Amino acid sequence: MKLAAFLLLVILIIFSLEVQGLQAAVRPLRLLGTCVELCTGDWDCNPGEHCVSNGCGHECVAE
Repeated sequence: MKLAAFLLLVILIIFSLEVQGLQAAVRPLRLLGTCVELCTGDWDCNPGEHCVSNGCGHECVAE
């Protein structure tokens, strides 16, 4: 029983590392935005969009 629990733990750790690797590959694509101020408030956006920070500037995004 201890061996089965140990193997399960190892499998979960490996799976967690794989998921973290995939997240790290995708995250930089959205983490840093363009340093352009495309809006200053929701009034600058189309209906159904909000002005939000993208990490460097602001842009309109759908709700």
